[in-house]
Amino acid sequence: MYAQYYYIRLIVLALSVTLDLYSAGLWSFAYIRTTLPFCLVLVVSSVGALLVTLVAAAFAYDLAGVKHFDPGNIIYGFSFFVVQPLVALLAAAGQTWLVVWVLRNRRGI
Repeated sequence: MYAQYYYIRLIVLALSVTLDLYSAGLWSFAYIRTTLPFCLVLVVSSVGALLVTLVAAAFAYDLAGVKHFDPGNIIYGFSFFVVQPLVALLAAAGQTWLVVWVLRNRRGI
């Protein structure tokens, strides 16, 4: 990556981490208050997204250090080719469950 985009990458990743933390907190709060199971699925997907974002942040912050720590790109490959699709699948399942619940429980709309 180009050095001139270093700070932009860090800012974008900091925003991503912040949004993932917010999402995990929001769905955790919703689950605690309602005990609806789809909220728990969305908590797990938010935490998974946070983990993927933290791996991306490590690569963006210090690529040489991460390459030294993980020369075979095992962490990168696992997080982006295994965890990320599973997180997307969990999020889609939780959101679908949410929509079905909302449509079944709407009153007078």
